[in-house]
Amino acid sequence: MQARRTLARAAATALTAAAAVVWAPHAATAEPPQYRADQIAQREPADITLAAGRAQTVAHAGAAFIKVRVDQVELGPQDAITVAGPDGTESYEYGAADVEDGGLWALSVEGDAAEVLLHDAEDGTAASARVAEYSRGLNETELASRPGEARAESVCGRDDSRNAVCYKETDPVAYGASRSVARLIIGGESYCTGWIAAEDRLLTNQHCFTSSAQARVTEVQFGYECIRCAGGATRIPVKVSGAEVLATDWELDFTLFTVADPAWIAHLPALEVSPAPVGLHDKIYIPEHPGGGPLRIASASSSEPAGLGANCLVGDARSGGRGQDTDFAYLCDTEGGASGSPVISRSTGRVVGLHHFGGCPNQAVRMDLIYPLIAPYLI
Repeated sequence: MQARRTLARAAATALTAAAAVVWAPHAATAEPPQYRADQIAQREPADITLAAGRAQTVAHAGAAFIKVRVDQVELGPQDAITVAGPDGTESYEYGAADVEDGGLWALSVEGDAAEVLLHDAEDGTAASARVAEYSRGLNETELASRPGEARAESVCGRDDSRNAVCYKETDPVAYGASRSVARLIIGGESYCTGWIAAEDRLLTNQHCFTSSAQARVTEVQFGYECIRCAGGATRIPVKVSGAEVLATDWELDFTLFTVADPAWIAHLPALEVSPAPVGLHDKIYIPEHPGGGPLRIASASSSEPAGLGANCLVGDARSGGRGQDTDFAYLCDTEGGASGSPVISRSTGRVVGLHHFGGCPNQAVRMDLIYPLIAPYLI
């Protein structure tokens, strides 16, 4: 799905010129919603028929983001659907080529409201579409209410990971590598981490998704990170949709996939994959999106055995994973949602593992085993 980004000023003008109809979510019930450990958002029903030239506002108080699904779409070659933030900061435009099976998941808009506008160019096709549902990003309170394994399953002792921006000046190599790492929003509801292995080729875990159909309803966000080391406000990320699964494997728990708008991530670096195995006590670090939150880097570890220092280290170079000796283990702090993160060697700067298991020690699939299966796609 190749969403066209429009100029913020032009988008704002178009939307404020049209009448808005606000969609109100269902009234709150006595019992608060119960969220799963793997949720980053909650899908909500809607039934909003779009009228050409008349903007509709999809809003949910307190939502971290709004992600709209449109169906019953009929678009001519010059017609379009625009989804934008009310202030025009974000704006994504979709044409007939972006529609699959009569519908599409739009990229998310930060904040608790999104404007949806149907454009009819009078090109011989009467443009029509319906907002079928939307996904509302869970806010901080809702995220904290998820079951514990979403937040602390793989934090070994004290959480020594830090917001990625903390390393921008003190460890520019690690911070630079973190720019290759993305938060994945899968099916408008669950989350994982992924990273660029070559141009538009990204890696994540097989247990995150396995098919091209799932890739196309996965949103890939780069640069979702805190502005300051202490946390707080986050940057608006670069957003693209997944496209095609090129390779996937259950035992080695990887999925290699492409994105639909490679030009929008062409400025980001790719991480080099290592064909060599790790060694015991090799120094490593992990850029990740734990709990679906802003980008962090696990580099230090206060849980290492006495005498080995405070760096994240390989504690076992051969561990059982989904297969015999397919993994290696470490005490770097990770959480649910960090699945699919790159484990990077301090000495070479190459990715030596694909994080996938928690449990302290935590585990990654060995990249020297994955590499032969994906090398033909990385050329």
